[in-house]
Amino acid sequence: MTYDVIIRGGEIVDGTGSEPRRADLAIQGDRIAAIDDVSGDAALTIDATGKIVTPGFVDLHAHMDAQVMWDPKASPPCYHGITTMLNGNCGLSLAPVRPDEAGVLVKLLEFVEDIPAEAILEGNRFTGGSFGAYLDTLESLPMGINVASLVGHTAVRYLAMGERSMDESADPNDAELSMMCEAVRGAMNDGAFGFSTSRSLVHSTSDGRKVPGTFANLDELMAFGKVIKEAGHGIYGWVSAIESGDAEPQQRDVEMMRRISSETGCAFTFAVVQIRDNPKLYRELLDQIAAANAEGAKLRPQTEVRAVGVVVGLQNVTPFQQSLEWMALGKLDIEERLAALRDPERRAALARDGNASTSEAQLSQIHQLVVEDGNARYDFSEDDSLWAIAKRRGVTPADAFIDIVLETDGQACFIFPFANYDIEVVGQMLDDPDMMLGLADSGAHVGQICDTSFSTFFLRYWIHERGLMSLGRGIQKLTSEPAEFLGIRDRGVLREGAFADINVIDLDELRVHLPKYTGDLPAGAYRFIQKASGYDYTLVNGRVFMKDGEFQGESAGVVLRSS
Repeated sequence: MTYDVIIRGGEIVDGTGSEPRRADLAIQGDRIAAIDDVSGDAALTIDATGKIVTPGFVDLHAHMDAQVMWDPKASPPCYHGITTMLNGNCGLSLAPVRPDEAGVLVKLLEFVEDIPAEAILEGNRFTGGSFGAYLDTLESLPMGINVASLVGHTAVRYLAMGERSMDESADPNDAELSMMCEAVRGAMNDGAFGFSTSRSLVHSTSDGRKVPGTFANLDELMAFGKVIKEAGHGIYGWVSAIESGDAEPQQRDVEMMRRISSETGCAFTFAVVQIRDNPKLYRELLDQIAAANAEGAKLRPQTEVRAVGVVVGLQNVTPFQQSLEWMALGKLDIEERLAALRDPERRAALARDGNASTSEAQLSQIHQLVVEDGNARYDFSEDDSLWAIAKRRGVTPADAFIDIVLETDGQACFIFPFANYDIEVVGQMLDDPDMMLGLADSGAHVGQICDTSFSTFFLRYWIHERGLMSLGRGIQKLTSEPAEFLGIRDRGVLREGAFADINVIDLDELRVHLPKYTGDLPAGAYRFIQKASGYDYTLVNGRVFMKDGEFQGESAGVVLRSS
């Protein structure tokens, strides 16, 4: 028999939790046709000897609602084995919206998620309408990976309440709540995978108001859970005030989710991270979640697999942003900045002003992203901090930073980890039975953080190096676990008849590269991207999407609709 693709001799890690087994895998069209000792020929034969063959990975927390309209390869998730992503998180979606108000939702994406409005407006192909119309727009465009979406609280609340939706004390009247529920119902009927809301106080508009839904009461939030129950499918995404160490708001939110889940049967997912202001709060929350689930609730927290932090360096934000000298330096292009650092007089002024504007406490929390054997390490220690590096070198912190920047021709990266800063605690959270992998924030905060490489880091560090769990279980957490949670059928597993979303990975060669600051967004806007090595092939729906880290021009991804 002749197949379209045969992957020969690989170690099949099928996504179910089973351990690897050697087998061939054949693809016909967009489906897996056989997994065994496959005979016959194929238009393409891939030699996977010594490699693992896995389902494509699922990203539960993305914000590429707009980017997928102009970027068919969906970068940078494409570099990390992601074949399916979930957009519409944190209460933010581009629909439903009246055409003359579409700019409001664009502005919310800009200010909340640090996505330049000029990039969105130039690349946007959606001019307003229902949630279904938004999905129809995506379907008319080339998609490199599969895209699923949640409908956001901000959109439906603004649709029903207008500017009043952002007033802290404004509850919807009966007519407004009915309109919101009808909008969510319409979105669910059109294929939304659920609903999302944000209660984070850092999610603000340009004038300082909080995004629609931040202060919604239990009755309003319960109403959306009932719509999801009525639809018979979909999940409930939630973001609490995780930026604060104050236990009360987060514990209150877990209790609200418990009540909604218990009454409606909705499954929730939400962030739990370690915060410096209250380093043990994560443990209290996980205990509260476990107790709620023991009583029948369906609460599934998600966390990042490493430190969540701002990327610091010469290319974007330096450690000395409060210094006037460094602020002036930031107005130059990168070559001019390097030239200024090489000028003895300018360097002396920058060092003097930089040292005067910072403290040991600040610089002890900024760590160099060390590269070993081509792999960027995120398991920071006190020795990696800029303050410690300066002491070892016998120079001031500003001089140490300047030296490192010049030694790397401006490419050095540092990280200020504001959450999940203790790698051992991260491991404990990942080992929690309720925890899922997430918070990659792909497409968001593009000039500040770069966490899309979560899948590569998880496999390289937690599975291959640390052995936190078996390879089979680790692949399951990246594939079938999130797919099943979302209700996505025939993805996240390798079995006959399943969709052929597949990675061929050289686990020994898996590397996370340094983040790069590049102006490749529409309108020339800048963002961080982070690539990887070790992914020999990524196939989406049976077509070769990526090979050795390079886009192959195939856009076989589809817009997924829940039902």
